[in-house]
Amino acid sequence: MSREKYLVLAALLVLAVLSAVAEFAPRASDARPDRGLSLRGKFIGPNAAQDAAAFAGLCHGIADALQSDGAKSSPRITTAVQLEDVRVAAAEGRFLPRALTREQPHVTSAAGKYLDDTVGTSGGPLDATRRSSLVEAYRALAEAAEEAVR
Repeated sequence: MSREKYLVLAALLVLAVLSAVAEFAPRASDARPDRGLSLRGKFIGPNAAQDAAAFAGLCHGIADALQSDGAKSSPRITTAVQLEDVRVAAAEGRFLPRALTREQPHVTSAAGKYLDDTVGTSGGPLDATRRSSLVEAYRALAEAAEEAVR
């Protein structure tokens, strides 16, 4: 064999090895960390995708509003009870004339359990730490709702 043929054969072998490495090498996962929360399969019915998107938007909005309110010198939302009132009113308004709790019971149950487990059930004052935990929890709920329809 000529030298040129050896070079072509060597180049082909190098390409084959590189292709095998690229194909079979472990890849970094782009999955989000498991926070013990998944809403996949919990949105049901003919409006499942729309409800998931609306729920994600609602949770993003609550998180943003709570964070923004906390940056003010005199926040309007100072207790978890007030936040719950805001959340209920926003959900009722967003899903009218339907009720999210009736249409998506598995979602509301999972979201309620997640909030209870991560931020507790106290309706008391919101200090900076608790407010930050609530903002993070609502953002996690929004991400979970978005993931549920991907």
